[in-house]
Amino acid sequence: MVEKNRQPRSFTECQRRYGELTRALAEVGFVWPGTVQRRTLTCGKPQCVCHRDPQSRHGPYYYWTSKKEGKTVSRQLKPEEAAILEGWIDNRRRLDDTVRRMMKLSERVLVLKMRALSKTR
Repeated sequence: MVEKNRQPRSFTECQRRYGELTRALAEVGFVWPGTVQRRTLTCGKPQCVCHRDPQSRHGPYYYWTSKKEGKTVSRQLKPEEAAILEGWIDNRRRLDDTVRRMMKLSERVLVLKMRALSKTR
């Protein structure tokens, strides 16, 4: 696994870590944007026990929320749909994290290459 905290000192080490990250990308499954929330709700009947006891609220109900063209969109999900999307959203987060780490490594390689170029002048 790629070390997260120590900055690589050589171009070779950067290449090795970058290779590990590209292999990790190949393992990412389907991806999906947004979040899935689990909610329990009170109903519109004032005498219902759900108003007095939070443990007796109705649900759980699952909702997917994301941004589309700058606007928030939401959709209620069946529990089995929520389970699928939660996995895909976790995959997207792993993908985002891996790409972020690749960018940091690329930045480090650029610094190393520029340093090497300035020494040859």
